[in-house]
Amino acid sequence: MIECVYQNDTSRMVIVKCIGADHFYREKVVMPTEVFWFEAPEDARLEIWKMSMTGQMLHVRADVSDYAMDEEPATESIWAS
Repeated sequence: MIECVYQNDTSRMVIVKCIGADHFYREKVVMPTEVFWFEAPEDARLEIWKMSMTGQMLHVRADVSDYAMDEEPATESIWAS
């Protein structure tokens, strides 16, 4: 499993679907500006569905690895020294 993140930078809600082997399935409604952190198998695919007047519409289909978080530790602290 890898840690992934998706940020909805649109002005509308989207539905994120993560589909993997062995019946792995995760679905989440992500509101505008919301950030969604999740774990998924490395070989899973991610689908991002937007809402339209006629219902859901597939917007993006990608490998989940495209949304994987960097494993490198931070080099700077956000806290004052």
